[in-house]
Amino acid sequence: MLSAFKSCADSFERHYPSLPTPFGREQYETWYNVELAIRKFDRIFNRVEKFNARKFNDPDNHERREKRMLERKRQRVVDNYTIYFGRLTEEEMQYRDYFESDLEHDPENEQFEELSDKASMAHSGQFNPKLFDFIDANVAMNIPETHENYDDIVEDKLFKYRYRQNADSAPVFNKRMERVRSRFMERAKSRDPAIDKLLWPTFVELEKNTMIGNLVLNREKFVDSAADATTAHREYMAREGVQQYRDYYESDAEEQGFFEYLDNLPNRDRIRFMEAFKDFTVQEGDGKGLAMIPKREFNPEISAF
Repeated sequence: MLSAFKSCADSFERHYPSLPTPFGREQYETWYNVELAIRKFDRIFNRVEKFNARKFNDPDNHERREKRMLERKRQRVVDNYTIYFGRLTEEEMQYRDYFESDLEHDPENEQFEELSDKASMAHSGQFNPKLFDFIDANVAMNIPETHENYDDIVEDKLFKYRYRQNADSAPVFNKRMERVRSRFMERAKSRDPAIDKLLWPTFVELEKNTMIGNLVLNREKFVDSAADATTAHREYMAREGVQQYRDYYESDAEEQGFFEYLDNLPNRDRIRFMEAFKDFTVQEGDGKGLAMIPKREFNPEISAF
């Protein structure tokens, strides 16, 4: 019976192909981000459950692992003032300390897991933009009204580039991204050396210049010093964003007409292509870490506290 139903459905689709489903772009992006968030939440929930049930997962090694975790916790909480970076928490550090040997054998990489989630969602086919007719949905006087999407052409192209992995097959996507990456690395060899300089000293200087004291006592030093110092970075990101878009769709016949317009973009639209920019020379990471400042020994001759 199921085979008969499937045969009828396949025959119907061949003779009457389904039309794209009317859907809003905001709803599509929300749906996509919610699916990513659910997958991430599931991983975190499973880790929490694993940690809460640690006594039963490996009873032979539980005492040794628990002792190691509590000793390191005491070092961070009792013996030192601990500062956490990159949204790292004490609870996560306890998880890492307890399952240290397991994580060494099978590391947990959030960046890799997110890439895997995106590849899995693209492989499912349900997020393929070709399945949807993107429209703007307005509700006036409780009567739903739909009309065509009147977004400008740049927003249309950026939306297409943003979800290119869902529209292209895995071999095509990987081939095109490899072309984007290799050409970017080749251009990066001759780029302005100012691009490779660290920006944190610039923003430290900005914080000093924009202090309230300068505003009150020395207005000449109260300036936005970071604006000029980051001009090269912003221009580079806008220029490279356009170039990476061109590199990805170089072999796409549908985009050839848009490339002529791409060469003459006004500054406002060129800046918007910064969204397509990615610096492949920057090592990706979650930035999680901690710093411990040892506590001083209590000296009653100095203070009562």
